[in-house]
Amino acid sequence: MVSVILAIDAGSSSIRCTGYEFTFGDQQSGGPFFAHNNDFVQPTSAPPSPVKEMDGISHTIRMASVVPNTGCVRIHEVLSAVDKCIDEVLGLLRQSTLVQNSSFQIVAIGFSTFAMNLIGVDVFGEPVGEAATLSYACNREDVVKECESLKSDLGPEKLQALYQRTGAPMHAAYATPQLLAFYSNEKNKSMIKQVAKWKTISSICVYRWSGNPFIQMPISYSEASWTGMFNFRKCSWDDEVVDILERCCDAVPRSEEDEDFDDEIDILPPLVDYDADLPFLRNGIPRFCDDRSENIYWARWPELRSSTVSLFLGIGDGAAANMGSKCGAYSSGSHRIAVTIGTSAAARVCLYRPMDNISTSANIIYGPDICIPPGLFCYRVDRFRILLGGALTDGGSVVEWARSLFNLQSPQAFDACMDQVSKMYQNRCTIASSTSCSPGGVTMIPFLSGERSTGFRGGARACVSGITRETTAVDIMYACLESVILRMGCVLKLVNEVCNSHQDEGDISSQGIIVASGNALE
Repeated sequence: MVSVILAIDAGSSSIRCTGYEFTFGDQQSGGPFFAHNNDFVQPTSAPPSPVKEMDGISHTIRMASVVPNTGCVRIHEVLSAVDKCIDEVLGLLRQSTLVQNSSFQIVAIGFSTFAMNLIGVDVFGEPVGEAATLSYACNREDVVKECESLKSDLGPEKLQALYQRTGAPMHAAYATPQLLAFYSNEKNKSMIKQVAKWKTISSICVYRWSGNPFIQMPISYSEASWTGMFNFRKCSWDDEVVDILERCCDAVPRSEEDEDFDDEIDILPPLVDYDADLPFLRNGIPRFCDDRSENIYWARWPELRSSTVSLFLGIGDGAAANMGSKCGAYSSGSHRIAVTIGTSAAARVCLYRPMDNISTSANIIYGPDICIPPGLFCYRVDRFRILLGGALTDGGSVVEWARSLFNLQSPQAFDACMDQVSKMYQNRCTIASSTSCSPGGVTMIPFLSGERSTGFRGGARACVSGITRETTAVDIMYACLESVILRMGCVLKLVNEVCNSHQDEGDISSQGIIVASGNALE
């Protein structure tokens, strides 16, 4: 019998579910791979993968999950697409086993989601609506104003201390100013009354599948960390952020993994690690919901009924990209830096930094306490590891913008333009020009949706300069590509400086290794 893990990737431009064959440990009982413990052993290098992708067992739905600039999440469409992708992948597995005269069992479902995302839900755990959603793509004027007001109120010293605790600067891409803007908007009065909690896409899905249990569904450290409200050192909601939120929306969070989730809490959910060993995550899909109504997923997905099926909370897509490209935290000295260019773009390095006060049997010396340099972020992967890096809201989306602007939607027109861009690049390399301008004199600042790394300037705008009568679509497309590359170069320089500061003096073997991936590179 083939043991299968379903991996769900809820991205900003597509939703995907893929089947992976699980080839590690005791597959009949979930095995040690699924065990939640603190006996983390830091590998010297990327270990052999315990899974392999199954040929043809994948389904993707292309969609715009996030509205540009407003940052609103098309939550109902996203949830429907996730379920549809699982439908299709289970159908493909059934067909495959019939053809091969074999059988399969689902042993786990894992999640990667675009980060950050927060969804307002009602008392029944259902999303209130698109307007009650938050995401990384927000660059609205009212949110930018909330940022500036918070910066003024807190002052430089408190802002810096907050940055070092949460790993996130005060910026419109994070949840604190977005929540303040949501709760202070008079137009949201009726919606505010409906919002009982703020959850993530993955926690809403798991809540639905597990029969709407009478508990406060937690979210993972990883997803919470991307909100900018999470103390990544203590793995709890940050006390100062909570104080700020309490003044406008009475948020009383919970943060302990082993607490009783039956108690009443307010709008912020409890926090656990993505692999928390909670009963409702380790027994498959129940036949009945906690209110004794029939669970609709029982009949829809019979393969998920088994008690051997484990459900996992989501991790941020950046963390998943690092792990998937074998850019984890290894003790060999070398740092593997993951560069991903999709709709957005980012460069990240994973470091071993356990949460404060964790009891672990691993005797690992992991260097000095991390100090986050200006221009970068620092998020939790799990209770053992952090992710330090920088991101652009616009990566491949800059090319898509230019493609739409110049009516290059057909593959033939786009390919012809990119061929000319390639020739232009080759010509520039041949000439070895000393000018800093792109061919044609056109330059671009690629902040179509505002700036994150490295300046984190609220309300920043894109700019294309150097246009003349002779400027062509090829010139501007070249400038678009060049602008993203140059901005990523700035991020990589900062990440490399961190890597160099965490290596032995004179150890040239520990130079950073760049591993690039992403749909925009195809």
